[in-house]
Amino acid sequence: MFRGTCYKAFNTRKTFSDSAAACGEDGGTLAMPRDAETDAFLISLHSGKRPFWFGLHDQREEGSFEWVDGSALGTYNSWCPGEPNNYRGREDCVLHNSEDEWNDAKCNRKYRFICQTVPGRPLATGGTLTTNVLRLSDHPQ
Repeated sequence: MFRGTCYKAFNTRKTFSDSAAACGEDGGTLAMPRDAETDAFLISLHSGKRPFWFGLHDQREEGSFEWVDGSALGTYNSWCPGEPNNYRGREDCVLHNSEDEWNDAKCNRKYRFICQTVPGRPLATGGTLTTNVLRLSDHPQ
C-alpha cells in the first residue's frame, strides 16, 4: 500500500486493454502515478528495468493524454526525452520503459502491468483487499 492505495504488479504480459480488463476483474484500474513519489513507488514494484503498462493513454484524442478514469494528465509527467512522439501514428498507450521513463507505445503490444485499488473495495475474485501485502502475480489469467 502507498498513500492509501493498494498496488499489484503482474509479471504476465498483456495488451493495454487486456491489462486494464485484468485490473477491472479485481475491482481496480491500471495504476495512475499522478506525482513523482507514486511513480517511483511503481518503479520499485518491478525489478530488473522491465517495461510495464500503467493507466495513461490518448486513445480518444491524439496528444490529449488522460488517465483510465477519464481525468486529464495534469501537471506531473515523466516522459523520456523526445516522447510522446506517436511513432508512425500508432502509439496511443503509455508505458514505463527500461529507463524508468514514460513512453507512448502501440496499445496492442504486450507488457507487464501494475493495477491499483482502494483498500476495502470488494474484489471480483472474492474477499476484500485489506492487507498491506503487495503480491507479484505470475499466473496467467
